[in-house]
Amino acid sequence: MHCPAEIATILLCILQTGLMRIRTLAWQGRAELCAIESDHIHNIPNLIMNYSPEKLFYYWDIERPEYIRQVSTEHSDGWDALWRRLGQEIEVIGVLTTPR
Repeated sequence: MHCPAEIATILLCILQTGLMRIRTLAWQGRAELCAIESDHIHNIPNLIMNYSPEKLFYYWDIERPEYIRQVSTEHSDGWDALWRRLGQEIEVIGVLTTPR
């Protein structure tokens, strides 16, 4: 199954943002946050290439909340716009049957 274009675009933005954050954090010597950022985004290429609603749901309901749990609110705030867009697309395709 192909990843819907709108979702792929958002996921690529999430991946790009995460890589930019990792680069910045690495230059600051903040290895622990680099690892957390990497953990957050490392499955996104596979999600895009081998898309399934279940994989998208796993990112949305497991990986994203785990990332939020591990970082401060200040550090996770920058993701809000991308996550809001992704949440809207998820609702459109009906992956989520209950609000999350």
